[in-house]
Order: sequence, then structure tokens, then C-alpha cells
Amino acid sequence: MKLCWIHPTTANDALAPLWEKLDAAVRPALAAGTELEFRFLPKSGNFVRSAYAEHINSVHIVEAALKAEEDGFDGVFLGCWNDPLWEAREVLSVPVGSVSEQSMLAALAMGKRLAVVTVSQKTTIAIENDLLAYGLRDRAIVRPVRTIMPESDAGLLLGAVADPHAAFIPRLEEVARGCIADGADIILVGCAYYGPLLRLSGYTEVPGTGVPVMDSSTVALKYLETMTDIAMKLGAVKSTRLQLRAPPREALDNARRSLSLI
Repeated sequence: MKLCWIHPTTANDALAPLWEKLDAAVRPALAAGTELEFRFLPKSGNFVRSAYAEHINSVHIVEAALKAEEDGFDGVFLGCWNDPLWEAREVLSVPVGSVSEQSMLAALAMGKRLAVVTVSQKTTIAIENDLLAYGLRDRAIVRPVRTIMPESDAGLLLGAVADPHAAFIPRLEEVARGCIADGADIILVGCAYYGPLLRLSGYTEVPGTGVPVMDSSTVALKYLETMTDIAMKLGAVKSTRLQLRAPPREALDNARRSLSLI
């Protein structure tokens, strides 16, 4: 099985320690024989804390997903909570998983009420929209998506690569305890990168509460691995009626060509 993890940005050498740590955290969780390749976008706005900026960037994410299928990958993973999941599923014929949907579905089997702690105020809006789109709002607490403050930046992220306990975990834990007080019994880390860093450092539960802190990215990737295994062995990928039915490829390619995407 070959899986492709698509980052929402272009490659950034300044974040090389993060990419190395992410690989070290995620790859060992996969089954023997599962191959994983990380891919960056050839073009990206490198900014998704805006509805319009995310909308623009989503086009390039789906293009990268189409390229991954063309290159022979059996499953495609959208490695960001800000994702064009439905658009990618519509046009691909292999399983497509996202950090958001797959981790939320996994959380349903681990707790009664979930909450997501994310890294910026704008990202809370995108994740709240996901909860509604996936029909999972009733399985979450009031104000189900909350953000750390101050918001995350490159400095905090690189600091977490070295030691997430120094600055990131105290910010996350303060918000998580508020979520728990409001009824959450499982906390999802609302960023594709911080979750694996926390798990690798041994932080998997809010101390003294019994509430798991989910490494959303790795859990979601494992979920995609299962989806892909089902597709390969049982032939079940997706419905091809209405929303997820792919448009005629010639019409799709004409639209892509008119925007200079191909």
C-alpha cells in the first residue's frame, strides 16, 4: 500500500527539523508494508487563516491529490485541518482522508463529547464548519473549537519540535481544561503538526483528568490506511451518486486548463 501525505504549503527549509520529527513520529505507526511519502505543493499561498486564502490554496491541494493518484498512490491524505476534502473525494477514485474528518470519526469511539484545541482564531471557524459538514455537532461540547493564546507562529512550532512542554503544552492545557469543565472527555489537537510532537514527547492525556489528548494526524492517517485496505481488498471506496460522482474528465480538464492548472 502506498499513501501520499500532502502538505498545504510549499517546502520550507527553515522548518526542516519539523519535517524530520513529523516523519519520525508518524511513519512507525503504520503497518508493515505501508509506504508513506510526504509531498509539498509546487504552489501555495502558505497561509490559510482566511476563508478566501484557504479557498485559493485548496485548488492547489486538490491538484496535488490528482497528481498523487496519477502517480500510483493507493490513498491520499490531506495533511491540514483546513482541507478541501469533499472536492478531492469528488474527483479522485482512491480513498481520500483528512486530519479533520478521520480524527473526529475516531473520537466518536473514544468519548461522548469531543473538543478541538487549535492554534488560531480563524482556524476555529474552519473546524466548526467541518463539524457541521460532517454532522457531528451534537457529539461536541458547547463552543467545541477553541484556540490557544497567543496564537501559534513559526517560533512556537519550532520550539515545540525541541520541547513542546516549554511553551506549547501550557497554552494547550489551559484551553483543554476549560473544555473539560464544559463536558469534553476527549481533546483533539487542531493542528496537523503539533499532535505528533505531543505524542512523541509522551503527552497524551490532560494530567489528572483521564481525558485523552489525541494526536489527530497520526490517528487520521491510520484511519486512511484502513480505508485504503478496505478499498484494495473489498473494492469499497466511495458513493458515485450526486455529490461524490466525478464530473466527466474532459470537462474537468477543460476547466483546469482554462485556469492554467494543466
